[in-house]
Amino acid sequence: MTQAPVMKVAVVVFDGFTALDAYGPVEAFWACSPGQPVKCFECFTVGTSAGAAMSGEGIATVAQYAFTDAPAWDILLVPGGLGTRKLVDDQVFLNQLAAASERSKITATVCTGAALLARTGLLDGRRATSNKLAWDWVIQQGPKVLWQRHARWVDDQSIITSSGVSSGIDMALGLIERLCGKHTATEAARKMEYVWNQDPDDDPFSPAV
Repeated sequence: MTQAPVMKVAVVVFDGFTALDAYGPVEAFWACSPGQPVKCFECFTVGTSAGAAMSGEGIATVAQYAFTDAPAWDILLVPGGLGTRKLVDDQVFLNQLAAASERSKITATVCTGAALLARTGLLDGRRATSNKLAWDWVIQQGPKVLWQRHARWVDDQSIITSSGVSSGIDMALGLIERLCGKHTATEAARKMEYVWNQDPDDDPFSPAV
């Protein structure tokens, strides 16, 4: 049997990104094939330039590539965090993010990462969700977006958005299920010892609950 091509995941990092927004999904992608020669996904980090980026939690990470210099990828992962408050007004970053999303087969956002994508206009007319604690601010960034307040994550085919922080793990496992099958996603969750919320409409943190 011919092995399916490894899917490449470009993880956007910037000063003030939330660590779990990025590395929760990364762990799920890695858990599909930990330490094995056959991989389903490979992840690398990108930013406006290569170099250090400080997470909101004070942990330094590194953008391995600039957007413009990175190798091809299939999935673009956009985390949220307090750093998004500045980046929604950074047109250079937004232009690069828009170009990066348009060259992706799938763009996935976590938390207020949806606000960044909304500012590019790429969410206009599409269903999306975001962190409920930042909801009022997020929806101001994209008045033409079809915001779904009660949702753990929203899968709109080429764009997937998730609610706050840990919801990105559920979203990533849902994407793994779509691309690689239920068994692969379930096994990844088991290897992580993670209780996967498999229902995107089960949102215990929505104000409506």
